[in-house]
Amino acid sequence: MKKSTKIWLGILTFMSLIFFIIYIVGFFTIFINHLPEIENDSSNFPMEFFMSFIRIFSFLLLSLIIKVGLMIYYIIHASNNSNNDSSKKIMWILILVFVGFIGNIVYYFLEILPLKEVKIAPKQ
Repeated sequence: MKKSTKIWLGILTFMSLIFFIIYIVGFFTIFINHLPEIENDSSNFPMEFFMSFIRIFSFLLLSLIIKVGLMIYYIIHASNNSNNDSSKKIMWILILVFVGFIGNIVYYFLEILPLKEVKIAPKQ
């Protein structure tokens, strides 16, 4: 695997986690900022809350899209990895499916980074 591919996989692996953290922090920030308005005027719900929520919800969607894409990529990589026996392949697939973000990060550091780049000799 090329070094640039490893770098991009690392960026995407951490980007999904960062987007999820931005969503959580943003959600509570928006809720706390609009809480006085909601308490004072319960008949009129502030539209700014919905607009802010839609903006912050996009981070959650991006996080989920990246996470699912990486999970599919890592599962395919784990099942095609010739260095692992069948029990280790099953273990990695179960970890990737059930543990989520942390499983992706652990797989990246234990299985993707140590791979050596395969160089193809030119034909003569």
